[in-house]
Amino acid sequence: MKIFAQSPQADSLKLKQEFYWKTLKEKEQKAKEAATSGHYKAAETVVVTYDSKGNKIERKKEGKIITKTFTVSGPVLNRPFNVDTVIKDSVYIKVFKSKNRLQVYHKGKILTAYTCVFGPNCVGQKMCEGDRKTPEGTFTILDRKKHDKWDTFMLLDYPNEESKRFFEDAKTKGLVAADARIGGAIGIHGIWENGDNVIDMKHNWTDGCVGLKNKDVRELSTIILPGFTKIVIIK
Repeated sequence: MKIFAQSPQADSLKLKQEFYWKTLKEKEQKAKEAATSGHYKAAETVVVTYDSKGNKIERKKEGKIITKTFTVSGPVLNRPFNVDTVIKDSVYIKVFKSKNRLQVYHKGKILTAYTCVFGPNCVGQKMCEGDRKTPEGTFTILDRKKHDKWDTFMLLDYPNEESKRFFEDAKTKGLVAADARIGGAIGIHGIWENGDNVIDMKHNWTDGCVGLKNKDVRELSTIILPGFTKIVIIK
């Protein structure tokens, strides 16, 4: 199946990126100036890890080591995990479009979560080809491969039977044009080089795919099982 390239980023998005980086640099500079002026006390360095039961452990590096352990409830963004301990056929994914969040589950428990983005018209179910909406429903990841523009691409089985039924119903009700096509080539992929701040800003820019930071999409691709791993996409 041919994977179509995404539309080029607009000038307005480039300006957003530049403003975002400028703001970060200004914050860093102010912090440095405050530290050297003597009006700022450097924060303790905190190392955060998780044990095998999902408990969070904080170790402060100033002087005596202090360890705090408490049970984690709910998803944890970019929680580190050991890829070698993950059983691939026990992994499934859930995407929340309204929260720009992709959550990974292992053996029924939350493993980690990533910030993700969609198309600019992401609200609601995908209706047809070209509407730049991300389809909702349950899908299977069919394939994963390196991509020349988006780092890594994991293809979904859209349109599946559920998608086709919705599309035909939409045609019957006149919600889409009679000559509209259902579309395809929907997947999970990365972003252009140095584009991670676009994900941080939750700027929806894809043509309907789920977009991740490149380091996140690479990590996710190592624990999915093509032809088996399920992904549920909801509002």
